[in-house]
Amino acid sequence: METVHGLMLGTTNGAKIHGVQAACEALREAIDLPDLSQPSTWTVQVESGVDDHPLGFAMTVHGAQNRAQAAHHHVIRSIGPHGPDHVMMGIGVESGFIDVDASLFTLYNFDVCALFDGTHFFLGISPGFEYPRRLVHNIFHHRQPFQEARQYISAAPDVERQAGLVGVIAGGLVDRPEMTRLCTRLAWIRYLRRQAYEGWQ
Repeated sequence: METVHGLMLGTTNGAKIHGVQAACEALREAIDLPDLSQPSTWTVQVESGVDDHPLGFAMTVHGAQNRAQAAHHHVIRSIGPHGPDHVMMGIGVESGFIDVDASLFTLYNFDVCALFDGTHFFLGISPGFEYPRRLVHNIFHHRQPFQEARQYISAAPDVERQAGLVGVIAGGLVDRPEMTRLCTRLAWIRYLRRQAYEGWQ
C-alpha cells in the first residue's frame, strides 16, 4: 500500500475541503493517508496566482498547480526535516470556466485538482456544468464580484462554503463538493498508477 506521510490542501473553502475529504476517505484501501478529520491541521489559504475566475483549461490548471506548490511548501515547513522516503503532498483545487460556444458565450464551470509531491504534478479534472448566461455576463462582461453577480440566483452569504452555487443551480442534484471529489479522486488515481503510466508511455 502507498503511504503519504504529510498532506496540505491549498484552500480553506469548506465545499472543496469536503470534496477532498470524501475522495481521500474512499481511497484508504489503496493509500495510507494522514488523519483528515480536523481541516485546520491540513488546510491553508494560499494564492492561486491566476484570475479569480480562470477562463480556459490552461489558466485553471495553472491555478491548481500554484495552489498545490504553495501547499506543499507549507506541509514541508510544518512537518520539518524528513527522510527521502517520506511522501509529502500538496493539493490544489481550482474552479474555472471553459467556453463551449464562443458565439453565445456559453461557459461551463469545472474543477481541476493538482497533486504535487515536490517533483511531479498529478492532475484530475471534473465534469463541467453550464452556468446561466446572465451570471456569466455579470462576471466576465460587467466585471461584477462573484458575490454581487450571483445575487439574482442566491443571496445566501455562505453558499460557496457549502453546496456551492453549482448546487443551487443544479437544484441539489450535484454540488461543489461532488465536483471537487471527482477531480481529486482522478488526481489520486493518476498518482497511484504513475508506474503503470511510465510503462505505457
